[in-house]
Amino acid sequence: MTGATLLHLGASFAALMADYRAAQSQLAVLQHEADRTAAEAGLVYGSSAWSAHRFAVTRTLHHVNALYEKLEDLAQSIELHRPACFAGLLIKARAHQFAGNPAAIIHEIEALAEASTQEAA
Repeated sequence: MTGATLLHLGASFAALMADYRAAQSQLAVLQHEADRTAAEAGLVYGSSAWSAHRFAVTRTLHHVNALYEKLEDLAQSIELHRPACFAGLLIKARAHQFAGNPAAIIHEIEALAEASTQEAA
């Protein structure tokens, strides 16, 4: 697997993450509005009527979930690649952070440092 492949995956991951963050922001606005209109309608917070109202107003949730699933798939694909440069290491770090395991990058840093030391010798 080439470094170019990792860089390509990283570019896709960054673009998808930007879309995901924008969709999350839009969802937060819609959920706030749905909560406001539910309160005005007298719907009890947490009730099934409130939940139905909030879901109907915030269909963007499906889009956010789909983007998240794509990010998970990309993060798993990125995991299969060993970085050969700092740009690749940054891509791996972002994928590990997204996956909730930021400490996993330590192994990648150690491997890259070892490879660099061997090349220098």
